[in-house]
Amino acid sequence: MSKKEKRWRVFYKFMYIFFYGFILPFALLMFFLGEDKFPYTLLPVALGLPVMKSNHIQRIREKEQTY
Repeated sequence: MSKKEKRWRVFYKFMYIFFYGFILPFALLMFFLGEDKFPYTLLPVALGLPVMKSNHIQRIREKEQTY
């Protein structure tokens, strides 16, 4: 694993913790308390973040193998 891949993995780990640990629970809590509407805008991010990570890491690996 290269330095670039390690840095991106740390970045994605931070994003997972921040998004799934803070933003999404807070939005759902506000919805269940009746303060806000259902967070439809967060659904694509919640579903797309793991896919985005895997595609990006795979692209980094492919790019490094060509050099």
